[in-house]
Amino acid sequence: MRYIKSFIIICLTFIQQANAQQKSDDKKEINTIINQYSESVIKRDSVAFYTLFNDGIVTWCAAIKDKSQAKEAAQKGADKARSNYFSSSYKDFLRGLFKYESTEDKFDNIHIITDGTVATVTMDYSFWANNKMTNWGGKYLTLIKRDGKWKITSVIYSLELLPYFEQPSLSKRQKDKKLQLL
Repeated sequence: MRYIKSFIIICLTFIQQANAQQKSDDKKEINTIINQYSESVIKRDSVAFYTLFNDGIVTWCAAIKDKSQAKEAAQKGADKARSNYFSSSYKDFLRGLFKYESTEDKFDNIHIITDGTVATVTMDYSFWANNKMTNWGGKYLTLIKRDGKWKITSVIYSLELLPYFEQPSLSKRQKDKKLQLL
């Protein structure tokens, strides 16, 4: 009986370690996708960028944060301020980058949760055009593992407009996120 218990404990330990290793490998692969995403934006490489996304419908939408929306409405007039929400596609996003001489989407404060088949990524971002930050906020990706490869199924993000609000330091943003979780 003692040998059976020992065997079961060894098997469970092995399974737990194998699952932990798989999650670690998945997180590395997802981090690679995030890096490829950022690099594709810098290079404006549509072939590399498009391969990161799932076939079919991919949600791409954003909302301007209330503070920036209020400042813009006050500055431009409520009737001339843009809508606080927009929806597009990852292809339209990439095509829109060509109006700038240079672009970059910088990410930090990245958190990945996965069960090996689906994943969510939360991160802070700042978008740069012509070497100047234009907006920043939170970006949320969902991914699925399809045919052994991770693919992005949605990109949802908030925008704080830089002319109105500076991006806080990473340490302040990390502290604010911890407070939100409480």
